[in-house]
Amino acid sequence: MARAPCGAILPGPMRQRGAALVCALVLMLAAMLVAASVCRAVFASIASAGAERERSLAHEAAEAALRDAERDIAAAAGTEPARAAQFTAAGAASFVDGCGRAGSARGLCSASSPPAWQALDLAEPGNPALVPYGYFTGATLRTGKGLLPARPPAYLIEHIAPPGAGEPLGSFYRITAIGFGSNAATRVVLQSVYRKPKPAPPGTGNPSDDPGPRADGPAAPGPPATGPGAGNGNDGNAAATPPAQLPAGRIGWREIANWPRLHAEAVE
Repeated sequence: MARAPCGAILPGPMRQRGAALVCALVLMLAAMLVAASVCRAVFASIASAGAERERSLAHEAAEAALRDAERDIAAAAGTEPARAAQFTAAGAASFVDGCGRAGSARGLCSASSPPAWQALDLAEPGNPALVPYGYFTGATLRTGKGLLPARPPAYLIEHIAPPGAGEPLGSFYRITAIGFGSNAATRVVLQSVYRKPKPAPPGTGNPSDDPGPRADGPAAPGPPATGPGAGNGNDGNAAATPPAQLPAGRIGWREIANWPRLHAEAVE
């Protein structure tokens, strides 16, 4: 086959314009964009699942602290006698502004404005106004890395007087607990109201007024946390009159999702 002379223009079918290369590059770019989008969605799902796991772990730790505080109030087996005495009429003076910080009065707070659970930094490591899990009851909770909380949960107890809750109904306490995930920056704050009936006179008893802790989770409808700082978790001014008949033990609980903002406002 004769070669074309130098400088001659080849006929149409023999010319190469690079169209195949351009098409290949376009297809490769499209494939890369699809792959990047898939990877982004996968990593977002992994991050979301990890965050949900962290929050669930912190929630379970906070719930464990609520139960520990309820055993503390009820003077369950293993509770120190000096601590048990604080939840009787003789120990009412131990509930002070700013919360007790030592001995058997640790973590006991009076109703104040702003309430102790807003004014105190619940997330502060080693806060002496908080009661670490098992401090008085002897209960244990493993902490560490992986699927364990980074730090033990802790709680404080306020002595409150809901409107209409006279002496015959016994004593009411508001428990605020904080739990942590495997990353201490993940935290959940839960709060419950606990009723401890008056001791029955000698020779009598009412099984329905057993002050032992109730089962986990929401209980029968009861009054929300009342007194200074109680209510809907925002301004703490709402209050409700408890009904004449209330169960012993936990009568309600809630999560305070906006606790960091409430704490920041309280210390300004």
